[in-house]
Amino acid sequence: MKSDFIVNSHPDVTRIAILEDGRLMELIVEKTEEKRIVGNIYLGRVNAVLPGMQAAFVDIGLERSAFLHSSDVRSGVIDAKAFAQSLVEEKPLPAEESNQPIEDLLRRGQDILVQVTKEPIGTKGARVSSRISIAGRYVVSMPGDPVAGVSRKIGDRKERTRLREIVQRMRGEGFGIIARTAGTDQSEDAFKSDVERIIDRWKEIGELTLRSRAPALLHQEYDIITMTMRDLVSAEMSSFVTDSKDVFSIARTYMKRITPDMSARVRLYRGKTPIFDQYGVEQEIVQILNREVPLKSGGSLVIDQTEALVAIDVNTRRYVGKRSQENTILKTNLEAAKEVARQLRLRDIGGIIVIDFIDMDIEDHREKVVNSLRSELGRDRSPTKTCQVSSLGLVEMTRKRVRPSLVQALSEPCPHCGGTGRVLSALSAATRLERLLERASLQKNHRNIVVSIHPDLSEYLMRDDGRRMDHILEKAKLAVEFHEDRRMKVDQFRVFSLDTHEEITSLYDS
Repeated sequence: MKSDFIVNSHPDVTRIAILEDGRLMELIVEKTEEKRIVGNIYLGRVNAVLPGMQAAFVDIGLERSAFLHSSDVRSGVIDAKAFAQSLVEEKPLPAEESNQPIEDLLRRGQDILVQVTKEPIGTKGARVSSRISIAGRYVVSMPGDPVAGVSRKIGDRKERTRLREIVQRMRGEGFGIIARTAGTDQSEDAFKSDVERIIDRWKEIGELTLRSRAPALLHQEYDIITMTMRDLVSAEMSSFVTDSKDVFSIARTYMKRITPDMSARVRLYRGKTPIFDQYGVEQEIVQILNREVPLKSGGSLVIDQTEALVAIDVNTRRYVGKRSQENTILKTNLEAAKEVARQLRLRDIGGIIVIDFIDMDIEDHREKVVNSLRSELGRDRSPTKTCQVSSLGLVEMTRKRVRPSLVQALSEPCPHCGGTGRVLSALSAATRLERLLERASLQKNHRNIVVSIHPDLSEYLMRDDGRRMDHILEKAKLAVEFHEDRRMKVDQFRVFSLDTHEEITSLYDS
């Protein structure tokens, strides 16, 4: 499958579009002030141990403490200095899982080596693990782990056997390694060079740990450009195009070092049309924020994201098919399955996902739909788990989330609705205001009142020759003046007393 990488660089943000056969499949966005920290290794300090949650909070030098669950604690890494010394000596201590309660493993004030596995999202801090690793071009290295494996994404049995033999020979004492997909068809010498570079880096991390005080950053992941090339670029890449001379230099230099014969595929875009417009990416980015996604057949997906889960509804809309109803439903659901997988990658949606396919009575049809979904998800870099289609047409699945979704990165909560997507109707807001003024009139402490409202609410009150406004004033039996303020929310109002020269909204709005 032909892939293209289109990079748009701006002082405030870097955007990387990944096209497969000319269609946008992934969009990586990194704001300048919000650098990614997944993969960073820190010398942290435990500042709280919570036996009831079997977790600890670790200070790694960020605004909020990181979360460390007991399942992510490895025994050999608990003593940070001892483990660091073993890295320097190239004989890492065993980093084994422990079944002990977290209160028996960690204590407040203890130093510990941790790696970020999930970015801070919303009010939650980063998630970390003491199972640390460094990814090279062809292998992932895990000190203290005895593993010698091959990426699950490499499907060819013969190649898997060859790679497993190589990594078993390459594995040094105490350094576990896993062959990455980029290692497919690579020579043993290429693996050897990659492993040697990583082990040298582990020694540097060990030395830095011994002379550092927590919290301290010990290892920082590559910049977004280099990391993308290391993790995603393969022999299937037909072009890597950027509108930035700096990015072009970084990409060309890296490509010459790892795959010289592909360096010519890195090109600098010199056109006058914005690069994302030239490749048709900008228009698709605008559609990422849309709740509804049209399907070619005429059906559609409706995607709703909440704090706890994502719900995706499949609709036939105007598509009625040419044969039986069951065939119409099957065709729509099969098309929807492919588009769902694409949207999950494109929007970088994670967590719990529920897909409401159109109800299918035939078991074979349900099997075809879920197999299609799983096949498409197999091209996803993020791990996913998918359940069978239920008799109601529901599929429950999960997708690993390591950072906020793309919708969160590209947007912010609406200042009017607070992110709910709903505001009080004009009728509800007017009724609420009427009740407030009635309560104020009963107290008789504030006879002269000024009310600030949004122009849209004012326009609603003045409809039908001011009938609603007259009704409110008649019920209130107060001297009330209305003041329009566009800074207000559409369904919001503020009430001030001219008698006491104070705002009285909270006194009567119950």
